[in-house]
Amino acid sequence: MLNKSVLSNASNNETNSSHPNKGWSEWRLPLFIVLLLQLIVLLGIMERPEMSLYDAWFRLQGATDPGQQVVVVAMDESSIERIGPPAWPRTIHAQLLDKLASAKIVAFDLTFGAAKDPQQDQAFADAIAAHGNVILISKFYFEKDENGDIIQIPELPLEEFAAHAAGMGFANMPTDPDQVVRHTTLIDTNSFDIPYPSFATAIILASQDLSYEDLTVDDGYLQAGDYKAPLDARHQAMPTFWGARGTFKTISYADILEGKITPDYFQDKIVLVGSTTQDEHDYFSTPYTTSNMVKSGALETPGVEVHAAVVQSYLSHSWYQRVGKVLNFLFLLLLTLLTVKLVAGRGPWAGLLGVLGISLLTLLTVYLLWKNHWWLNLAAPLLLIFLLYVIVTASDFVRAEMQRRKTKALFSRYVSADIVEQLMADPAQMALGGKKQLVTIMFSDIRGFTAFSENKDPVDVIQRLNEYLTAMTESILKHGGTLDKYLGDGLMAFFGAPIFYPDHVERAVAVAREIQQKVSELNRKWEAEGEVPLLVAVGINTGPAVVGNVGSPERMDYTLIGEDVNLASRVEALTKLFSTLVLVSERSYNLLPEGPVKDSLAYAGEELVKGFTHPIKVYAFADMDLHFEKSRDQGFK
Repeated sequence: MLNKSVLSNASNNETNSSHPNKGWSEWRLPLFIVLLLQLIVLLGIMERPEMSLYDAWFRLQGATDPGQQVVVVAMDESSIERIGPPAWPRTIHAQLLDKLASAKIVAFDLTFGAAKDPQQDQAFADAIAAHGNVILISKFYFEKDENGDIIQIPELPLEEFAAHAAGMGFANMPTDPDQVVRHTTLIDTNSFDIPYPSFATAIILASQDLSYEDLTVDDGYLQAGDYKAPLDARHQAMPTFWGARGTFKTISYADILEGKITPDYFQDKIVLVGSTTQDEHDYFSTPYTTSNMVKSGALETPGVEVHAAVVQSYLSHSWYQRVGKVLNFLFLLLLTLLTVKLVAGRGPWAGLLGVLGISLLTLLTVYLLWKNHWWLNLAAPLLLIFLLYVIVTASDFVRAEMQRRKTKALFSRYVSADIVEQLMADPAQMALGGKKQLVTIMFSDIRGFTAFSENKDPVDVIQRLNEYLTAMTESILKHGGTLDKYLGDGLMAFFGAPIFYPDHVERAVAVAREIQQKVSELNRKWEAEGEVPLLVAVGINTGPAVVGNVGSPERMDYTLIGEDVNLASRVEALTKLFSTLVLVSERSYNLLPEGPVKDSLAYAGEELVKGFTHPIKVYAFADMDLHFEKSRDQGFK
């Protein structure tokens, strides 16, 4: 299809200026595709694949070390075996706080909303007060009121616990439509008059001896003391995920109670306490979660570890931000431009290489942005590149095929079917915009045709003329010549274009000889039918001429123009002067190689012709008797 595309481009060179909207028309379909895809993006249809590719970058990167500042104390299966089934007595949590006295923050991802044993509750409250830096969680529940509207109801810890806590935040964890946690809500403004912090935000505030009153939101960022996070319209941010479950330093709850971990280890650390057992159903899928199969090593992550990741994102100033819709659309437009430029008119294989290059460039761009914590869409761009490749390549094929048929129909008028197929197979041989080329031109004419046609039925004249022209045309096409036009009772042809043959002069001479042989055969037939025989004169000349399409975009002819074309006509006219039916100019004769063809020609003479300064030497067949007597009839040319 590459050749067809080249043919299409070449054959339109001379008409491009007549079609000012041609360039625009080639872009209409790609622009329609990108606008349609943008609509699909805005409707959210591409969100699932975009989210999956965003997750893939994390998995491709692998787990990274979050450091040791944030530690998870796990209420795991081992602790349950040693301490007993939950819920544990609150004195157990009081003992834990005593062991974690040196920790900078101890945050419980556990609800303490209901009163239990008074003495145990009091012991826990005293332990919270003694530690001084304990963070508790609250939760939001959603119900319908009497009007059917959804209302948000907070569930808070017991007052006696909350009164001694350094802070409190909601633990609700939002998930995307595919039930994967990629965002986290950092503040809530629905239940209270001031921003109410999330669990992680409350931890960060307490670590700086700040409270929720110190939170500010400005220009799309949440400022929490020395730390800030980018917020979207829903007050959500995109934390960094450091790896699958178990990436954060995790210590068994029972090991701490049993003294297996020295208290000094927790010096100035932020400790999150929570359940890691499946029974608590506090598990979430993250970008690192790939399967529920144990062998995958990427099971869902306990909620307490997700909170740890948000806390670490604060501490590391490591948040992701999604590139806006406008920039994503501009990226699609840029890819449209690049893809069309690298695919259009290049054929499927070269276009495929271009598409692969653009795809790799797109992947690299998106990855580098992701490494710099920017989420640029990838699924839509890759789909766009593929669609444009398919559609533009298919359009090129259809356009090239239409042009191929048009060109084939055009050249079938001038050259043989074999040459047309050669042109279709290798259009580079042809230049339709006008090309200067060395060619051999032939003119032929019937001697005495005017007198012959007098007093005859025009139908009979046309029938005989067509019989003669058919035989002449067959000879020209058989030898690779191009039939330029019929000139009443004569014709004009040339050799060496659109396909150049080094032996174009020899081909023309061979055709001139064959014409005389065929005319002799036709004359014998016509004489047997009682008709007058015809004499056909042929003139041949060789020289440079401009070959190409001449005319208007609506109607044009493939022809040639130049001084040597005129000379070929003059040589044909000289046959009357030299009384022979075939003359070859000196320019053609000198280009013939030594051999039988050149030896068959003999010098006939020279004559000064109109439009030329010097006499023109001509040659005639020495091995054929083509002499004729000049007629005295008034119809003689």
